[in-house]
Amino acid sequence: MFRKKLLRYFRAWIKDEDVEKMDIKIIAEASTGFQRRFTGWGVSFLIDNDLLFDTFSNYRILKRNMKKQNVDIADLKYVVISHEHWDHTNGLWYILENNSRVKVFICPGFSDEFKEKLSEYKADIIEVKAGMKIKDKVYTTGEITGEYDNGRLNEQSLIIVQDKISIITGCSHPGITGIVRKVKDSFSPPVGLVLGGFHLTGKPASDIQAIIEQLKNMQVEKIAPCHCTGRVAVQALRGEYKENLIDIKTGMTVAV
Repeated sequence: MFRKKLLRYFRAWIKDEDVEKMDIKIIAEASTGFQRRFTGWGVSFLIDNDLLFDTFSNYRILKRNMKKQNVDIADLKYVVISHEHWDHTNGLWYILENNSRVKVFICPGFSDEFKEKLSEYKADIIEVKAGMKIKDKVYTTGEITGEYDNGRLNEQSLIIVQDKISIITGCSHPGITGIVRKVKDSFSPPVGLVLGGFHLTGKPASDIQAIIEQLKNMQVEKIAPCHCTGRVAVQALRGEYKENLIDIKTGMTVAV
């Protein structure tokens, strides 16, 4: 009996060891008014050491943080830009000046001005479609249209597909619940993590609570809100998710 129990334990241990984790490194993240005024704004996440999702607002901070985290620009193969706002794109030109071999994935609805500037570099520019594969286990939602400043704004998020799904957002202008719902409609594994900006700053408490209830109803297991989520919304999310809320800080790594 003991030998059978030991064998079952050993097999379970081997199975767990065989599950390969994918790292999400927080290269740069800014969420507070102080940071916005004095150090920068936006996000930049490194996925699996070769995919950079967004490029922060200040290339000097991006450069410094990459050096601190031992990230070599030459190792980057893919850059995915969530949307066209300055706090997610300003570091892109520094990346391209130092590694023009990367593939840059953008939304088709990005402005002609942005596309023209991109074309000045020798990078491979790819306009995404829904469910497009970026690399092994990593997909894009494709372009989703949201609203910003009384206008339309096109944005994409990333999807890491393993035994559970991880969703990585830039600002969630199309709505965080709409993004999660779109992903769940396309992929069958449960949503293990949603990480990034949720764009809830300034939202009424009732709206925030309704969004939290939708996330819970969609069985989102863990969340890692940052950037434009807002302090009030993060506190409300923490009240519901408790230990399943991950506090995101520059320099940390989240394994999924």
